[in-house]
Amino acid sequence: MTTGWTAPGAADAEGSPPPEVPTPAPGTPARGPQRELTVSLPLFPLRPLGLGEILGAAVRIYRLRARTALSLAAIVHGISYALITLATGAGLIPFIGEMQAAFEDPTATTPIGAGSAGDLVLTIASYVLTFVVSVVAASLVTVALTELAIGEARGDGPDRAALTASMRRNALPAIMISLLVGLLGLIVFAVPLGLGILPAILMGEANLLTVGAVLLGVLVGLLGLIWIWARTVLAVPALVVEGTGIGGSVARAFALTRGRNLWRILGISLLLVLIVSLAVQIISSVLGTVGFVAYIAILFASNGTALVLGIAVLTILTMLGSYVATVLVAPFQSAAIAALYADARMRQEAWDVELTRSSREAWDAGGDR
Repeated sequence: MTTGWTAPGAADAEGSPPPEVPTPAPGTPARGPQRELTVSLPLFPLRPLGLGEILGAAVRIYRLRARTALSLAAIVHGISYALITLATGAGLIPFIGEMQAAFEDPTATTPIGAGSAGDLVLTIASYVLTFVVSVVAASLVTVALTELAIGEARGDGPDRAALTASMRRNALPAIMISLLVGLLGLIVFAVPLGLGILPAILMGEANLLTVGAVLLGVLVGLLGLIWIWARTVLAVPALVVEGTGIGGSVARAFALTRGRNLWRILGISLLLVLIVSLAVQIISSVLGTVGFVAYIAILFASNGTALVLGIAVLTILTMLGSYVATVLVAPFQSAAIAALYADARMRQEAWDVELTRSSREAWDAGGDR
């Protein structure tokens, strides 16, 4: 009695040989299990993400596309920090001149910081320029890292040419979105602050009521500023992925952060800011310490006469430390925001279905890298 079962590769009960498996023609790409072993893992799972998976995606971008991410951040922030250093130096010129005069003539009665109106305008202008340049640089890096992150998640990460084309297409709208958000934040902060200062102006004195009104205005303004930031943090990723334009991207960001979704996005975004801030402080403190030691050494060596040189060395080394730290952590922050955008869409719009389909199409087309 036979069971009809035969071992794989053995002859069947009738003694017939097993069917032959066709051999692929030379040059035919391997399929099946061999291809599954070589396919690249996505940047993040194509399903709603947990906090650890969002942070993991931000770290994994360094392993997948470290050269591209860091080189882009280095170029963009290199230009921005050169401009910021010049702006900072220009803003310090009046202060440095007053300190130099105080060292040369200790009997002078003019207090440091009591410069002319032109000096005040120059200082304010340097701060404004620093803010604008920082916003522009962060926007450009977010554009590039969003393209990289979502591409890696789909399995068809862009090459250098596609990434450059995306940055050219989205750079100006991303900058305009960031400046628009900054303007909205300024208005939201300034209105309650102005209302808080109004009682002090009308009463002409500082008392419990006027001081309390100012503090309340500052508190409400800060809360409004945080609210605007949380509602628009996904605007640039929406621009890159959906091509919705300036106003449409801001509207999409508001739509993705409505209701209870806002609290999750706000909490994760604040955590990202905390992590990035701590990392920047730790990394930049090394060169900052070297700059301070060099500043003290220059003052001692010159008996205080080389104050301008000392402050210049301190400023350059401090800015260099901040630049290195920013370049190292900028891909982390931008990739995390891109993953947070994908998570919001997968939770609210089942975007993971579309991402999975795109990933399979890239795989079938030979997109494993």
